[in-house]
Amino acid sequence: MLKKKIESLVKSSIAKGIQEGALGELQNIPDTVPLDFTKNPEHGDRAISVAMKLAKEAKMSPRNIAAAIAEHLPKTMFQKVDIAGPGFINLTLDWNLLEEIISDIHCQDNNYGKLTSEERPDLSYKKVLLEYVSANPTGDLHLGHGRGAVLGSALVELLKWAGYEVDSEFYINDAGVQMQKLGNSLWQALQIKQAKIETSAYEEENYPLEAMNELIDKLSSSLDTKEDLDITACSEIAKQYYLKEQKAILEKARVFFDKWYSEKEEIHEQGKIEEVCKLLKEKDFSYEKDSALWFKAKDFGDERDRVLKKSDGTYTYLMGDLAYHQDKFKRAERLVNLWGADHHGQIPGIKGALNAIGEDGDKLEVLLMQLVSLTKAGEEVKMSKRSGNFVTVNDLIEEVGVDAFRYFLLDSQANNRLVFDLELASKQDKDNPVYYIQYAHARCCSIFRNLSEPQIDQEKQTMQDSLFTKAEINTCLEDMKSGNLNFNAVFANLNPEELRSTKDLILLLSLFPEEIKDAALARAPYKIAGYLKNLASAFHQFYTHNRVITDDKDLVKARLALVLATQKTLRNALNLLQVHAPERM
Repeated sequence: MLKKKIESLVKSSIAKGIQEGALGELQNIPDTVPLDFTKNPEHGDRAISVAMKLAKEAKMSPRNIAAAIAEHLPKTMFQKVDIAGPGFINLTLDWNLLEEIISDIHCQDNNYGKLTSEERPDLSYKKVLLEYVSANPTGDLHLGHGRGAVLGSALVELLKWAGYEVDSEFYINDAGVQMQKLGNSLWQALQIKQAKIETSAYEEENYPLEAMNELIDKLSSSLDTKEDLDITACSEIAKQYYLKEQKAILEKARVFFDKWYSEKEEIHEQGKIEEVCKLLKEKDFSYEKDSALWFKAKDFGDERDRVLKKSDGTYTYLMGDLAYHQDKFKRAERLVNLWGADHHGQIPGIKGALNAIGEDGDKLEVLLMQLVSLTKAGEEVKMSKRSGNFVTVNDLIEEVGVDAFRYFLLDSQANNRLVFDLELASKQDKDNPVYYIQYAHARCCSIFRNLSEPQIDQEKQTMQDSLFTKAEINTCLEDMKSGNLNFNAVFANLNPEELRSTKDLILLLSLFPEEIKDAALARAPYKIAGYLKNLASAFHQFYTHNRVITDDKDLVKARLALVLATQKTLRNALNLLQVHAPERM
């Protein structure tokens, strides 16, 4: 990382200053060196403010400290080092340092941007369990589920890239009242289908009869219509069907889970709820009132006590969630949940209950997601194929494709309401960020395809021999890894637009590992989506101002190195978001 490289050079300079007594009473090298962008590119590429931080200990003015540090910075890495304001060190990076960045990208290739386990942003934990979607197995996945699915799968990859060990999990809510309701709905729909009861007898609180009739039609070849088919059997049949459908749609959206966790099989049937109840009772954190079992939630910062077991003997969601999270803490050091924003009131209860049973509630992170709405030509759109109640994940993927579906759902903070613009997502031009980014990647690939092909001389309207043979291209690729590019010489005479666009692109490429670190720490894949837009824009600017294939082979080789580094970084970032990186468009 460029930041790490500059920090190392500055620390080395401070060490030399201390050794020579040029930094007053300063005895220790700082742990970190703040590195910022300059407000004006004319003032340099980066600015260091460490001199102000060291002034008190050194008992020197920040400007004198800055001058002493600057004295020992290697001239081969910086074209210019200026002292500005109260003690900022403004750095103009030399092409030698920029060339190192490009060579590093080529050497790391598919791994460029990945952090090692030792480089992960927070070293206090390593193993993360991320639970998301967790839709009831009672119907189609709607856009809220879709946003959680895309965000969760991207976050899994992001955390892995940031050096963590990550497992993903889908919690199957197959043990609550919704399952009884589902079984009863299907059973009654079958009774109507078999003319055993009137349609008017279908209970209002059931799931829509139309949905149940669709389910019956889809299961017609396998559905057992014998007299002994009861509500429990209907519930299991419907659950298995909807689970299979949900898995298929999620896979279509490039969303996969390490584990599908059944509440019924792994919580209720294994007696984990009873174990937690016993633990709370032993610790005197529960009590009975009005024939119900209560948790002393107020003792753990909640606004009121919470019911664990209702007077009818059924357990509340909090009880199931508590047993589930206790089990998750046996498998990971940090838990991350993606929940809809309407569940925000449940967070204090579950965290307090975890503290009560001896777990650390602060090690549970809950990311809340706002709703998604669809617009077209500025007006809200409803695309549902059934009664207009909601838009399904499958509907939207069919409309705009998987790449646009994923990118648009990621290109915003989770806690912001998201407006999905169907018209924009379907465009095939630069206004569509997905197209714009993918086109940048395809353009990089096309440049290399054209290298070994005959060229058209536009002035003479004739075909010219290819600039490079395939053997020369292979040599060129090896030079990129070894750093044998001679940036100082070939970029020395660039005009201002060429210079600025070239340097801007290299500096943006250098930021990718830092973007990974920041995005992982903030649990924010949208930062990578934003970085991709900026990188694509920088590349298109570079391409506009710099002719890549010219008669100057050394200049071509240097520019090709930059093009290929861009292609690799775009590919890596797109792969992280599970968005396709096309080679042709």
